[in-house]
Amino acid sequence: MPPARPGRIRQFVRDAPRIDALRARLEPARSRIPLLDAVLDELEHEADIGSGILAGALAYRLFLFFLPLAFFLLSALGLAARALDSTPRTIGKDVGLVGLVTNEVAATANRGSGVWVALGALVVLAYATRVLHRAMAVVHALAWERSAASAKLRSGSPILFGLGIAAQLGLTLLVGAARAQSSIGGLFAFVAYAAAMAGVWLVMSLRLPHADAQWIDLVPGSLVYGIGILAVNAFNIFLLGSIHSSRTSTYGTLGTAAAVLLSLFFIGRVMVSAAVLSATLFERRGALR
Repeated sequence: MPPARPGRIRQFVRDAPRIDALRARLEPARSRIPLLDAVLDELEHEADIGSGILAGALAYRLFLFFLPLAFFLLSALGLAARALDSTPRTIGKDVGLVGLVTNEVAATANRGSGVWVALGALVVLAYATRVLHRAMAVVHALAWERSAASAKLRSGSPILFGLGIAAQLGLTLLVGAARAQSSIGGLFAFVAYAAAMAGVWLVMSLRLPHADAQWIDLVPGSLVYGIGILAVNAFNIFLLGSIHSSRTSTYGTLGTAAAVLLSLFFIGRVMVSAAVLSATLFERRGALR
């Protein structure tokens, strides 16, 4: 009879001395290897502000944002399909996270949704955008100043934030259309997509708390955001979408909700890491000066 495997807690207790020993060996090397020192600073900064919890909170806010957005798109797809003599499935496919729930959206949109539903969803979407903007301001305030007291919204910032979100959704639609037309074109579209998303995030970050940093100090985090969102989008299209389509009959609506929430958590994680990276590098440059 094979020996029983130790439980998770017991295994963690056994591995704790090894982790401490590894940390003790890494500490002296930090002064000799700047890259290692920067990576450890980033990890310690994320641990200090609870980046995993913040990512989960952002995922919840993103879900509240995408819910009225889905209703609005559902109504708009139904109206556009009738105007263009097409189908919602044809209009809504190949767009990453939206493509993940194309079947559900198409099935409902085919039954038709009125203009009043679209207008009502638009009102709720405006409120959800403000809530999401407030959450992003708190995350950036914690990342840059380790305090949420400076998370104050500037006049006009929610509108610009909403425009930035709309621009990102538009870019996602464009890269989905380019990928559907040509594989080579889709590859170049992915590269341009990452660069464009980084540029949009840079502009949005300037309206969020960032201490006294200049725009150039926000570039590293913006690049991480562009690359991270590209990775999440590729994960949604090539892996998560196929898994969901193959397991729809098994998990149904709960599987769709779990897939969407997982993707939103990844997006929240990218947002937090982008803010923390720029703040960490800015603090290191200040310490060196």
